[in-house]
Amino acid sequence: MHLPCHVAVVEDHAGLLADLVEFLELRGFLVRGFDNAESFFSVWPAVHFDLLLLDVALPGASGLEIAQRVRSHDANNATGVVMLTALDANDDQVLGFNAGADVYLSKRSSLDVIEAACHGVLRRLRRHEAGRPAIPAEQLWRLHPKDWRLDTPNGMALDLTHAEVRLLCALCKTPGKAVTREALLVHLDKQETPFTLRNLDNTASRLRRKVQAACGLELPLRPSYGKGYTFAAHCELAP
Repeated sequence: MHLPCHVAVVEDHAGLLADLVEFLELRGFLVRGFDNAESFFSVWPAVHFDLLLLDVALPGASGLEIAQRVRSHDANNATGVVMLTALDANDDQVLGFNAGADVYLSKRSSLDVIEAACHGVLRRLRRHEAGRPAIPAEQLWRLHPKDWRLDTPNGMALDLTHAEVRLLCALCKTPGKAVTREALLVHLDKQETPFTLRNLDNTASRLRRKVQAACGLELPLRPSYGKGYTFAAHCELAP
């Protein structure tokens, strides 16, 4: 199972937005497009994005404001930010970097250059993650999305179903933070209906019972009442 990087593109020009989304999807990213800040904030932070590709001059809240708000919420700087602008003024670039941008590009840049900038930012994020102190094995849950397997802190391995893997992938990207049931359904590629919401709750309950029965441990998958679910422990996603 392939786990692509999750990218949000926020661009009010419909043609450019469609081109960026299509191009990045062809390059293996998981991409969601938004034509303004309000539509982006309707899903974030419930849905985590590894990288933001932001138009500076958006109607309403600007790309700079999006970057500032994400950075204020993201204490670990775990989200990359690439700013796109039709302007080249140095003052505008300074504002972009001060807002938290990793890279500042002209909209005249080719799609290949934009892709290369995205990969460069993601590589820096991975190096940053690699430099953090190691978590003791007895405290760590490790998810292997490609192998559909969960390694438990007591050294056991548990085979998972496709739905269980997708559910844990969404939760382990933001351990300790609640992910709404609606956002989890997005990760599961399900439309929100009373049936799919009940099915999500049943999947979470079955997974907790499965881990307890197989490994003798309580899976730290906590319902956050009125919000969704939280993975309340250290969790690592294997490459």
